[in-house]
Amino acid sequence: MLTTVETFEQLIRHQSTAQLLPFLLELEKSDIVAIRQKTKALHRELNAFKDLGNGRWGSASTPEQNRMLFLAGLKTYSRKEALGGDFGIWQLEPQHRAAFWRVLENARPAWLLDWLLRWVDTMTWQLPDYQLLRELESRQLIAYHPRLFALSLVGLLAETGNRLSQATPVPASALDAIADEFRRDTKLLIRDLPLLFDFDSGVANTQARVQLPMSANQNWLVAPLTWQTWHEAHPAQLVTWADLVRHLAATGALDRADLLTRCLLALRRDFRRPLLIWFKELFSSLRPTLTERLARQSDLVELLAHPLPLVVNFALEQLKNMWTEPGFDLAPLLLYADNLLTRPDLKTGLKTLLTGLGRLPKHDATQAPAVARLIAAALAHPDNQVQEHAAKHLAELLKAKKSLLTAAETAETGAAIGQQAELLGAAARKLLAPWLPDAATTTPAIYAPIAQFSPVISPATAIAPVADWHELLFLTGQVLRHDDPVAQERWLAGLLRLRDQLPADYARQLQPYLVQYFPWLVKNKTEEEALAELMQHSFSPESNTQRELVQALLLGWATGFRRPKVRQIAFSDHQYHHNADPLLLAERQRLAEVEAQMRAPAAPVGLLSTPTHAPHWVAPSALVQRLLTYEAAHYAPNPADLTLALARTAWAAEADAALARPLLARLGHPELRELLAWFLAPATALGVPLPATALSAPQPAGFLHKLLFFKASPPDPLAAALPWLWAVAARTRRPDAVLDELRPLADYPGLAEAWQPGWRIEPQSQTHQSYRAQQPATTHTWQELRVPTEHAGQVPPSPLLLYSQHARLWQDKRYYLWPLQANLPFLLAMLPNNPAPLHWHVLRTACRTTGQHAEGSEVVQLVLRSLLAPGPAFGAPTTALLAAGLTHQAAACRFLALEVLLAAVASGRLMPAALGHDLGRLLAAGFAPLARLADLLPQAQGTSPVADDALGQLLDALLPQLPAAPLRNLRKLLDLYSDLAARSGRPMPTAVQAQVLLWQAAPALKKASALLLA
Repeated sequence: MLTTVETFEQLIRHQSTAQLLPFLLELEKSDIVAIRQKTKALHRELNAFKDLGNGRWGSASTPEQNRMLFLAGLKTYSRKEALGGDFGIWQLEPQHRAAFWRVLENARPAWLLDWLLRWVDTMTWQLPDYQLLRELESRQLIAYHPRLFALSLVGLLAETGNRLSQATPVPASALDAIADEFRRDTKLLIRDLPLLFDFDSGVANTQARVQLPMSANQNWLVAPLTWQTWHEAHPAQLVTWADLVRHLAATGALDRADLLTRCLLALRRDFRRPLLIWFKELFSSLRPTLTERLARQSDLVELLAHPLPLVVNFALEQLKNMWTEPGFDLAPLLLYADNLLTRPDLKTGLKTLLTGLGRLPKHDATQAPAVARLIAAALAHPDNQVQEHAAKHLAELLKAKKSLLTAAETAETGAAIGQQAELLGAAARKLLAPWLPDAATTTPAIYAPIAQFSPVISPATAIAPVADWHELLFLTGQVLRHDDPVAQERWLAGLLRLRDQLPADYARQLQPYLVQYFPWLVKNKTEEEALAELMQHSFSPESNTQRELVQALLLGWATGFRRPKVRQIAFSDHQYHHNADPLLLAERQRLAEVEAQMRAPAAPVGLLSTPTHAPHWVAPSALVQRLLTYEAAHYAPNPADLTLALARTAWAAEADAALARPLLARLGHPELRELLAWFLAPATALGVPLPATALSAPQPAGFLHKLLFFKASPPDPLAAALPWLWAVAARTRRPDAVLDELRPLADYPGLAEAWQPGWRIEPQSQTHQSYRAQQPATTHTWQELRVPTEHAGQVPPSPLLLYSQHARLWQDKRYYLWPLQANLPFLLAMLPNNPAPLHWHVLRTACRTTGQHAEGSEVVQLVLRSLLAPGPAFGAPTTALLAAGLTHQAAACRFLALEVLLAAVASGRLMPAALGHDLGRLLAAGFAPLARLADLLPQAQGTSPVADDALGQLLDALLPQLPAAPLRNLRKLLDLYSDLAARSGRPMPTAVQAQVLLWQAAPALKKASALLLA
């Protein structure tokens, strides 16, 4: 005989609800716990996601079994299981409710209300049926809960629409039919429907759709139909909650006065923006009379404290014609106005407020002092149009024929105007000119970019070496986070310098990092098993970031460098693949050099390219001292390491270079001594041509590639690399010069001529044909920024040519954005003297459009952060990157770009004319809307006189690039330009004047143009 549990299992697996129902109703209390455990086990088994065979995946349960398990849960579950997270049913069909009610009446679980509340909190897309809740309440299975009933009521509208669509005939007026059903339910109207105003629900986007359904017996051959033709013959009737509420109010089923009050109270709650818009529009659609609004003046005034501008603007619009009405209390409004007038997120509403304040003294002269104080405070608002409105009304008040202010009040108002004088735009300044203090005569500030950048090589910027093993171990964790190039360089230097001082159990102390980054190799394994796994581990062919290089070095360190790991990183290049950055080829060789020195019997001599000073500079004297150490140890420099050292050397730091030059005489390698003598020569020797050594024929590219990456052993590896070292040194010291002496080496960008591909804007389009035959095709157009790539796929003649690696990368079906996102800070740290080629690559990869996904935005922010520090003047690609950042779709990019602009002005890096030219090209081509720039640039105004002059130069170059047909929001730029010109007294260039004359015909620009041309 089967036990109770076995009987239950047989019922679930092989029977139906009809057979299970008597079993559950007659279940003894002593068996409930056992059945509960079996229910949970069967639920896990039957709903497990698995291979069902024939290529199908899913769960093995049937809908009938799920309903049976649900009923068993209702009968046997405790609160713990019911609220555990996986107990529920998607939909309870009417034909299955009889069993549901019988089990529920029998069990009467105490947790039912809490279960329903968890349902509405976790499954907002499938809320409980409202009528079901009403039935549960009437059977006293749950207590009334306002929020639960309000959220469920929202779906009743759509359910009613579905039911009416099945009616015969379908109602001619769906709104009337639904309203009639709602009117018949007094509890719904009086108790539950008002709750929609109290809770955050989906009432704003829920609607009923009533439409005659297509017949299943339709003869398709006689009358072929599609959804489109059926929709045209029997159009759907859509009824929203707003339509229904207005209809019920119009017919007297709902109290109109109560609805108006509830709308205003709902606007005070912390609801989502779409829901606030719904309540605002509902209130407006009810068309409240002046009397009704006066009766609710306190509610409207309290909305002025709301943090969202849309609510404040709505309240001001409703209040604007009530100020002078009898019975309106002005004092609370003026109290709130004091805080509103300086809110930078308010513009439209402030114009309404200022207009009302300006009219107030004409009706009540006693309010003039308070009005003058409030309007004067509005002069500090950052928006020029708000300033102009405030200045207009303040000027009218001050020059009234019959003075409304006492002499003391007039003087106080004049003093307030004087305090805001520096912040006033040109239009406001002109209106308030009689009351502005005389400007002191000062020499206008003029911005000019730096001619030559000199890195700071001093003890203050020196990078401290790793002190001991404990710091090295702590630094290992920082390095593995992969977000700090300086930490990585200190770690590499400390690893080599402290090799012979490491504790005997250092591998065991590295274990936590191995568990964190390689858990599948070391977790739950003995020490011997973990060591074997680590030594046998090989990296995926898709490993394409610098992170894998560091992890490979960590693996090698943890295993005592018994087997080299760094060279296992392949950096493959494939179509439809996120390919590694080519600069990582040299970085891989450099880390392989670390691995070789750690394995060698002799003491490590360190890397030549380790930075000595922040952020990533190698002091010239330190480089020469390191080379002397190499010679004393009879150790040949690694070509890749020496190349990176040259790229990082602060050759323009004259004081330190002067210390390095006398040391060159002690250097035994004559060719290297000659190279460094030219490289570290004083700045006055910039015109000295490259010596003949640079023109010597190099070894074939394949030879050097084998030397670097396949352990070839030529007699003198440095001699083979020397021509390319000259090329890197020359391009490091002269980034933009034409170096004809290097032309015999190869015809490739970055040698005789710098790689300067330029950029252009290309229109793109995509046409989409709708599945609906009567709808025309839609075409989406956009603009793309393209950096042309000639001879794509042609490999540089040497992997040492750091400034040539990106010039001819494959672009077709290769992707470089994700590797840039992971590696960019480390790549920028490799090229501190001349980042231009890398900047061209970033521009080509991450700035193709202004909204290139989150990865593109992050890459743009990474490169912008690198521009905050002092450095050489911005070149063409850097300026284009800054222009792309200032017009980027992501606000974070735009604000960071503005910070870069101000920092570049302070350090002399900004080229304002070039930046203005690039911005003009982007805006004229429609690459980005002008509003982004027009809202951003005014925030830089007034930070310093030099910054204002740089902004003026930028606009001098930008405005002539814009089209003759004025762009939207152009007035904001003209207001800024007019204000800058008025402050500095700079003459308007002829090209700008010609553009302004063209724009003067536009009504929206007539006033701003006249102010400029005056």
